[in-house]
Order: sequence, then C-alpha cells, then structure tokens
Amino acid sequence: MGPLKDSYLRDKFLHHAYLIEGQYQSTLAGLKKFFKDTLKIESVGNPDVIVQEIETLTIDDARALKEMASRKSFSGGKKIFVVGAQFFTREAQNSLLKLFEEPAQDVHFFIITRSGDALLPTLLSRLSRIATTETPNKEMEVLAEKLLKLTPAERLRDETIKHIVEEKEKTRAIALLDEFVRIIHKKNKITTENAKIFKEITKQKDYLNDRAPSVKLILEYILLILPKA
Repeated sequence: MGPLKDSYLRDKFLHHAYLIEGQYQSTLAGLKKFFKDTLKIESVGNPDVIVQEIETLTIDDARALKEMASRKSFSGGKKIFVVGAQFFTREAQNSLLKLFEEPAQDVHFFIITRSGDALLPTLLSRLSRIATTETPNKEMEVLAEKLLKLTPAERLRDETIKHIVEEKEKTRAIALLDEFVRIIHKKNKITTENAKIFKEITKQKDYLNDRAPSVKLILEYILLILPKA
C-alpha cells in the first residue's frame, strides 16, 4: 500500500473511492495496516469498517452497499468499505457509479480486483486507481507456459483446463488469460498479430464479467487462436 500511503501523507486527503488492482488477501492485509498505522483506525471488531469478498458483484450487492453507506457511522468519524470482487455486472457498475457521483461525507470505498480493465470507463473515472506490485500467479504461469507449447487440440485435452471448465472457475480462467498476455508480451515483440490476440483476450475477459458467462466457450476459443510458442 505504498502508493496509497504516500499519496495520503503528501496530500492529507483520502479519496472517496479507490480501485486497487491486486490479489485480494495480500491487498486486504496491506489496507488494514494502512488503516491502523496511518489513519489510526482499527479494523478488527470495528462496525465502521465493512469488509466483503464477493466473486461477482451484482446489482443487489451494489444496492446493499448504497444502503449501508447512507447510514451514519457508529463512531461519528469515517466509515470504510473494503469490497473484494473479481467480476462486476453492468447493472452493478451503473449503481456504483451513481453512488460515487454523490459521495457521502467521511464514507470511503476500497474496491479490490485483479484488473479494472473490464470496468466501465464512466465508473473508472470516479475511482482513484492503484496497482499493487505482485508476483505472477505461479500456478497459472506454469499452466500458460505449458499450453503455449502445445497444439490447440492438445491444449483442449489438458486436465487442468478440463477442471476449470467443468467447475466454471471464472477467477482461474481470467488469471490464465492474464498470464497468456504477460508471457506473450515478455517473449515476443509487439506485432500486429500479437496485438490482435491481446484484443481478443481483453474482449473475452469482458465476457467473463457477464452474469453467466460460458467459461468453456471462452477458454476453448482462446486456446484455439493462441499461437504456438
């Protein structure tokens, strides 16, 4: 949480809504330390610090957050919401946009997600965006490296891919797509063909953000179009 702390100490200002791109557990730990050491707010047992982890944030979740944010804090001071989510429905994003357009005094949101690229530009414009420095997802890094060396048919027969598809694991699917981009970008020059691949991966990540995406169709499509390393 170095960038967040530095910004706060420099400006003496806490934005009403932050988007923090990173892994949930490590980012949450960093936030709690920031609250305690810098803001002098204890998270544990504090009714004014609300922490939620949701895989897909829906319109109902967004409305519940809006309702809770409208209540006065128990302490009379700041009220803090930490929301970890990997996916956001379009309806939920529009609801959050309305919430952040007219922020309540002393109410602050910290939204944690792997990547904000799939969020609506209008919502992003209302958020102070912070990226954490992390090591890659090792499991997905190894899998991506292996898959890139295989033919499309061999990729589809991979046991880990079959498991992700059968269990409809959106979080692991999007982590895998992120690793494909990182590895291809690292090992190859940015060519027209690679640029097209990156665009397709971004589009498929957006589809994963829908209410009920087909993890099977999305992964199969990407595995078929990826070039062999």
